[in-house]
Formats: sequence, structure tokens, C-alpha cells
Amino acid sequence: MNFRWTSVAAVGCLAMAAPVGAQNIELPDIITWSAYDTGSAGHAHSIAIGNMMRNRFGTTIRVLPGRNDVSRMTPLKNGTVDYCLCGIASYFAGEGVFLFAAPEWGPQPIRAVIQAVGDYGLGVVVAADAGIETITDLKGKRVGRATSSPAIDVNMEGLLAFADLTWDDVEAVEFSGYVNSLKGILEDRVDAAFALTTTTVNYQIESSPRGIKWLETPAEDTEAWARYTKITPYVTPHMVSVGPGIDPKAPLPMAQYPYPILVTEADQDATEVRNIVAALDAGFDEFKDAAPGANAYAIDRQILSWVMPWSDGSVAYFKEKGMWTPEHQENQDKLLDRQRVLSEEWSGFVEGAPEGEEEFAAAWMKARAEALEAAGHEVYFR
Repeated sequence: MNFRWTSVAAVGCLAMAAPVGAQNIELPDIITWSAYDTGSAGHAHSIAIGNMMRNRFGTTIRVLPGRNDVSRMTPLKNGTVDYCLCGIASYFAGEGVFLFAAPEWGPQPIRAVIQAVGDYGLGVVVAADAGIETITDLKGKRVGRATSSPAIDVNMEGLLAFADLTWDDVEAVEFSGYVNSLKGILEDRVDAAFALTTTTVNYQIESSPRGIKWLETPAEDTEAWARYTKITPYVTPHMVSVGPGIDPKAPLPMAQYPYPILVTEADQDATEVRNIVAALDAGFDEFKDAAPGANAYAIDRQILSWVMPWSDGSVAYFKEKGMWTPEHQENQDKLLDRQRVLSEEWSGFVEGAPEGEEEFAAAWMKARAEALEAAGHEVYFR
């Protein structure tokens, strides 16, 4: 794995700030988290947040960039970092699927701390010179595929399904990670790739000789959306107004889910989590315009009933703000029970499981599906 430490801010003293509600915000000298690699939206957000935390609270955010899902989630699992500013792979880790359907992983006790829910979106970015107008036109075209990154692969798979296509219908070109798959468009190695609209490489694509274009996924195409969400249950239709090649006055019908998502594990100190959320809320005006899409961390944009359970510290702050309802608690309880079911099934499954990598994964996916169904939970991945 290719880790390298990046200090986003200078070390400061233990921070105390103006009260939020009845409590002061007390933060440690250093907070560590992993994030997407340099050039990604997640990394840019980390820098913006880190500058605010240093200036307002005297706290350092140290970021460990990772080029793929495993390299971002491993430091959280082994305790090298306490948080991960991750993408949807953190949800996959909680579910124990894809790369996480392996003996060294299994379902992880992932909890959301805060989400970025912005005006940006996600979808298929293509080179304007490739003659691609719709997702259907991707058939036979060169499409970027990020190896060891199920978050990228499954999103692209879902988008292909929107047009009733699969990976077998395109010429898949493999790259080592998300950013590199986008750089493949610049290098004329591919014609299309999955992307978040605000990823900084997209601005390079826009200004390059190839130019940029986004493919639409209109919400009114219900049959296409049914195919899409069967693959990616966490996406929703969204009118996207932010990103290169997108006119804010003429938003494009695409998709969205929270990205990035600051996550931690269930045993992370709830008071510290509460104070981080409070700090991000209190200092929001100081970082919201410092990186494209950073305004997405606004406290009133949080999707409180989603597919990932919240940290107890986050819930505590939402309650302070008067945001948390009985319906949100019902969804939280259901998600926590889902994680309990998966954890208990995993504990009983590992001993005596098949040894081969593919055999192990296949047996686990069957066992988890049966356990979820027996407990009355949806089975999204098989």
C-alpha cells in the first residue's frame, strides 16, 4: 500500500472555542484521518477543513491519502487513524461486501460522523470529442475501471445498468485508482469514466483539447432508475448544478449520494465525535467556499435517515440542534440491528469457512444474505 502523511495544518494547543448550546467545543491537539488521494475532492475538502480547524481551534488535521478503498479503510481498521473521510466504500465495509468479503475484513462497525451533501453530483464523465451523447452510446467505447476500488466499479456498473449495459458491453481499461481513471481521459486512454462532478481533475479535462461532457440519468426514466438502484441502492436522482461543463442556470439530471462521508468506528469516543461535528458546524462559514463542494457539510444538509448508522456523538449533536426525530431514531435502530445481524453471522461463519479467496467470498455472500433475510432486512448485494 502506498501511504504518505500530509500535515494539513500546524500543530496547535488543546482547543476551546465559544459555546455551542451549553457546552464548549474541546478538541485534541491532533485529529487523524485517511482520505482520497491528492487531486480528489475529498483531499481538497480535508485541506479546507484543516485550515479552519487550525485557525479557529488550534487543532491539526493530519491526512493520510490512500489511492484505493483498502488503503483508505485499513488505517481506520488498524487504529492508525481515528476517522476516514471516505466515499461509499465505507458503506461497503459496514456491509462486508466486495473487497470486504474477505477473511481479514468482514462487516465493520462503521458509523457516520458527518456527510457532504452538495449541489454536485455523480455520473459518467466523457471526453467531448468522443461522440458520446447518452449512456447507451458507451457500448463498445473505452471506459475507465479502477482496480481494487469497488466504490468506483459498482457506481460505473450501476450507471451502465441505467442503459441496460454491463462491463461486457464496453472496453474496460484498468487503472490503479479513481483519479488515475479520470486522468486516462486526459491521456486519451479512455473515453469515459465514473466521476464526482467536482473532482479537480475534471477541470483539467474541461480545459484540455478533448473537452468535457456529462451523461444524463433523468429521474423520469423510472425503468432505467430501477435497474440503476438495484446495483447501487444508495443513489438518488439529483439536479446537478456544480462542476466543470455544467451551467448552474441549467442543472443536469444526474445522481447523488453523500460524498465524502467522515466515518469512524462504533467505539470512538462519542464526546470527541460530538465536538468535531459541533466544530464543523461552528466553523462552517470559514471553510465552505475554500474548496469546490465544501459547502456540502452544512448541518442542515445531512441525510439523517440513510443507509449507514450514525455515531452516538453525531446523534447527540443533532439532538442538541433539534434535528433528530423519532423517525430518524427508528431508521438508526434498524441500521444498528442490521450491523448486529451481520456481525453475529460473521462471527459464526469465519471458523470453518472455505479457504480459497473466491470460495470464501461466495460462501460469505450466501450466508449474509440468508441471515439478513431471516432478520427481515433487505439484501442489496448477492
